[in-house]
Amino acid sequence: MQNRLKKYSWVIIPLLFLLYSAPSALDYVFHFPDEKYYTDAVLQMMDNDDYLTPYKADGSHRFLKPIVTYWTLMGSYKILGVNKFSSRVLFWLAGAFLAAIVYFMAKSLLKNRRTALTAAFIAAANPLVLISSSRSIPDILLVLFLTVSAWGFLEIMLSENPSKKYYWMAYLGAAFAFETKGLPAAAFAGISFLYLLFNPWRRKKLREILHPGAVSLAVVVALSWFVIMYIEHGREFIGSFFADQVGERVSSKLLQVITNGFLGIVNLIAFTLPWFVIAFSRPKKLKAFILNSDQKNKAILGMIAVWVAMVLIMSAAVFKFYDRYLLPVIPLVSIFFASAITGTETRGAKAAFRIFQAFVFLILFVNILYIVFILPDKVLILGTVAGILLIGLLAVQKLKTFTREIILANFILLLYFSVHILLYPLLMPNPGEQLVKNIRASRKSGNEQIYVYGNIRAASNIRIHSNHEMNVVSMDTIYTLPSNPNHLLVFSPKEEPFLDLSNYDIQPGSEEWSRVPVEKFPGFMQPAIRNIKAGGTVYFVATPKSNKK
Repeated sequence: MQNRLKKYSWVIIPLLFLLYSAPSALDYVFHFPDEKYYTDAVLQMMDNDDYLTPYKADGSHRFLKPIVTYWTLMGSYKILGVNKFSSRVLFWLAGAFLAAIVYFMAKSLLKNRRTALTAAFIAAANPLVLISSSRSIPDILLVLFLTVSAWGFLEIMLSENPSKKYYWMAYLGAAFAFETKGLPAAAFAGISFLYLLFNPWRRKKLREILHPGAVSLAVVVALSWFVIMYIEHGREFIGSFFADQVGERVSSKLLQVITNGFLGIVNLIAFTLPWFVIAFSRPKKLKAFILNSDQKNKAILGMIAVWVAMVLIMSAAVFKFYDRYLLPVIPLVSIFFASAITGTETRGAKAAFRIFQAFVFLILFVNILYIVFILPDKVLILGTVAGILLIGLLAVQKLKTFTREIILANFILLLYFSVHILLYPLLMPNPGEQLVKNIRASRKSGNEQIYVYGNIRAASNIRIHSNHEMNVVSMDTIYTLPSNPNHLLVFSPKEEPFLDLSNYDIQPGSEEWSRVPVEKFPGFMQPAIRNIKAGGTVYFVATPKSNKK
């Protein structure tokens, strides 16, 4: 019985990931700007009964990214309806699935369960993985497919007679990654292929790498949508896609490339703390560990190094650096850190554990103070109680089976959880939720068109929080008033000077920090809290006077 429980103990990794990331993923505590492009596009596709062509909010075509992310969202909407939960749930589950994949990948490659568990928890606790799993954008899907592909290529390299499933994983994983993000996926697949041909430790011949069935199907999967789009839209599609992938993204300025390269290195180190410090805490021991590794492990470490070099080069060669560009290497880097930590002498884990434990205790203490003296929010109360219970469980497990590194990863995850629980009463309800409530209160006929001025994220937010039941028009910076009398306006103070509102009644629409009661904070904090609230985003709802209730 004990052996059976040990065998399935990996299940706790994705389950804990889902628990710790739930507060950020399942509600719009933060609404990432790029999410609007995908949710708006899918709603337009569903309205038009067009399941191949993505659209912008204004109805024009959007060919900047391939189709997989749109289909993922569409499948969720078809099954669960249009809402904030269905907008993110499959991306959230993809993050959990990634953590499980890292476990099985590390276990298969390194034949060490402890290293595999450590690698999976390190990947699960990575901020880039946690954040990307809370956004309905391609990043978490891309890294999931690329990790499957990398696993397949590594198994092909290491085995004299690899199972056929690894060929399917290598090539289909790359194909789905290509249909998710485009050329960056092709770059990682290409470098993996070349690495198998030319690495000095486990070099493979071309015929040993290729599998006709897997390669053929991968080509079909990778290119089918592109072929259909070219047939239907011709040069418009090709020009738009390649402009986003290369023309408008790749920089030729040397200084910018150097700056972005430096940012890539710094961010990669920052987003892998404390594991980077722990793994490199004894450089001589780490060097000896690498040099004394057998040919198989050197080949694995070499491919990890090549992927890191590739992601840094690609991150450097863009006009604007984003930290999420580093995400594809996080699973492989997590395996390297786990190998170093479990395979050689390191230091710093105890200190890192105490630091993150102290941060968790501090946040939970602040949560308790907020509950007692400021606002007894239900989510905050439940989350704080859950955090305290989790600390108790981690303390028990520390005395039993979990290593210090796994407990440390859990405290990093618990810190992420506790911070978002604290943010909930500060930032919720989301502006979209507030706007939908106040729009419904201002409507007379119930079928008014909602004209939203300014940032199109507000319009997207309304669509999601109204379950796509409102007829929302994104006006962006076009400050003309609608001729149709059956309408409402939504705008922020930035847009107000450009609109003639003399024939409108104006009501509050939404207010950032709306639930933060300034008067309940200590006197010395109130001026700062008041300034924060004053700087928050505000929206108004305007009703034509002739349409007033």
